[in-house]
Amino acid sequence: MFIQERLDMVAPCGMDCGICEMHTCQENSPLYDRLIEREIPKESIPCKGCRTITGMCPVIKEKCKTYLCFSGRNINFCFECDEFPCRKLHPAADRAEILPHNMKIFNLCTIRNSGIEEFLDRSTEIKLRYFKGKIQVGNGPQM
Repeated sequence: MFIQERLDMVAPCGMDCGICEMHTCQENSPLYDRLIEREIPKESIPCKGCRTITGMCPVIKEKCKTYLCFSGRNINFCFECDEFPCRKLHPAADRAEILPHNMKIFNLCTIRNSGIEEFLDRSTEIKLRYFKGKIQVGNGPQM
């Protein structure tokens, strides 16, 4: 069973802020230093997750438009929206090798189909498979 703080670290868009480098940098001094070098404001790290900071993403230095869209509706996750999947969640090849944003639809579908706790049990493996897996056509990314 997960505590509420951990559950709150899953963003409405499906990103697991609890395993994001902006959050985990508190346990990794070299990563923290690299974020400071990239001009992430010190007061923004470690990031407390978009639900806690109401979408004020330290990486984009403004309120996340996906969060703004979510907050105007009576939903917990984007998959609950009548417009899901929308173009804000559309995957793109640009910087896909370094940014986890293409994982949103898969994450949201996992949450919808299996529940938030099952997703959190698998979240680290899902991210690892995305960034380190090798594609086998017809079989998806393999470790």
